[in-house]
Amino acid sequence: MPDALIERLRARGFVLPDYEGGGLLNVAATVLDVLGVRDQTDPPPLRALEPSLREGVRQVVLVLADGLGLAQLRALCTAGDMPFVASITERARRHDRAQLIEATTVFPSTTAAAITTLHTARTPQEHGNLAYFVWLEEFAQVTQMLRWGPAVHRRGSYFDDTRLDPRDYVRVGSIYPRLRRAGVAAYVIQPEPFRLEAMDRMHAAGADYAGYYLPSSMSVRLRDLLEQRPWGDGPAYVYAYWAGIDSVAHVSGPQSKEHATEAALFDRALERALASRPPGDTLVLLTADHGHSFTDPFKLIDLIGDEQLRSILRNPIAGEPRLAFLHTDQPDRVKQHLERRYPDTFFFLDRDEAIAAGLFGRGDPKVARRRIGEVLAMLGGDRAASIVKVDGQTFRHRGSHGGMSPEEMRIPILAWRA
Repeated sequence: MPDALIERLRARGFVLPDYEGGGLLNVAATVLDVLGVRDQTDPPPLRALEPSLREGVRQVVLVLADGLGLAQLRALCTAGDMPFVASITERARRHDRAQLIEATTVFPSTTAAAITTLHTARTPQEHGNLAYFVWLEEFAQVTQMLRWGPAVHRRGSYFDDTRLDPRDYVRVGSIYPRLRRAGVAAYVIQPEPFRLEAMDRMHAAGADYAGYYLPSSMSVRLRDLLEQRPWGDGPAYVYAYWAGIDSVAHVSGPQSKEHATEAALFDRALERALASRPPGDTLVLLTADHGHSFTDPFKLIDLIGDEQLRSILRNPIAGEPRLAFLHTDQPDRVKQHLERRYPDTFFFLDRDEAIAAGLFGRGDPKVARRRIGEVLAMLGGDRAASIVKVDGQTFRHRGSHGGMSPEEMRIPILAWRA
């Protein structure tokens, strides 16, 4: 059955996650490997990374551009919107201490799952942050996972109750205490408001936090750390996050002028932080958590308002705007209803078949089985430009992700020495 599902997915042009050396999971493993911390419990490092880029490395800098898929990066470089990044890709073409690796993100192709994978070096099936909206039995609610709070409310977290400790809900540990124990300094550069967010308290614990209020300040924090080296002569890992490309792709679309402008700002920030540094002992890895597929904001499939569907579901609808998690005791009836009402719209995956095929990764599937839902309805038919309204969704996207289209799944890993 798993092989049959994989064949069906590939026949439809979907891109599967690569957890064995060609994906985002392996970026996290590469960080551990280059810094001498990886052990037999960890996934393999990137199989394509040129050995010369690893030699003599003392610092690893991982820059995550949220939402900057491989197709978007290439289009932006070709259009002249990202000249600094384009110069690195040209170095990669010449094999001049730089390399561009075509990789895949995790499944689902979404921030909550992907960033937790980077913080833990574990697959979504292992860490349990499976989508942006997930039904959690612990709270008997659909949960917005980045905030770790009720999806139907825009604000608030379960951990506003000071009697609850986020660490009690962590399924796997973060990489940062491991790095610290091995003598490797670890820093996280993110927006200052993220400092107290539940997700950072749960999965970025153990890192020093270098917050910023304006996006442009990300480059200042990064440049200062690399110049001042507060860790002294020892090894270090620095993770830097840029949110704006994802935000503007959702609101304006991944091919919009706004998207190009935000990418240009990001490119300039990278240049200010890194361009003046000659190739040295720092390995820079620029990557993304997912890309974006164009979506028509007027093609909203309102599953929440489908009373007949809701009547045969056990829990509220969760998942992603491109991938609905449907908890039901009548999976065949659910699929028949959706196909009849929304023909040629969804590609259906059975939960257990998807787990057996390794789409969510490796490890004990017990938690994933409770959180995914028996039926996964993924956009990919003739109405692939649509989005699905799931519990907690509040606006219409012009760009979205969560599914398995090439635009969503394929990400760049641009590596160079600085």
